[in-house]
Amino acid sequence: MAVDESHLIAVSTSSRELSRPLRRLLRRYAARVETVREAESTYHDVVLTESLRRNGKLKRASARRIDDAFGALIDAVVDLQGSQVEVLSLAENEGLPPDALGALDEAFDSADQEYAGYLAARTYEQVRVAAMRGRLRPH
Repeated sequence: MAVDESHLIAVSTSSRELSRPLRRLLRRYAARVETVREAESTYHDVVLTESLRRNGKLKRASARRIDDAFGALIDAVVDLQGSQVEVLSLAENEGLPPDALGALDEAFDSADQEYAGYLAARTYEQVRVAAMRGRLRPH
């Protein structure tokens, strides 16, 4: 009789408690997710506000405010990506496969799914595309 290996991993890790350092990194990751959420919201608010001013004609100051908001979003995304790498690296060092980590921490799994576009982004344009998709995401 063949035994499903992924089931064994899930069962063996579900009974294991996460280490204190891993829990701390997961809390930091959750804070970074919130920072991205806020930066994304601010970016959309600034773009909307500036585009409504002067009938959609952007002046230099408006473009600068949009660029500043986008820069803050970029910084938040970079921090989120770094935090994810830290969590996954520590989990691997502790012998947890990435799938098991998602099963043990629903918030991590949910954030990974919700912010997959940001986590996969490698260019400014990819962040901009993820931000536009984020605007359409139901909250």
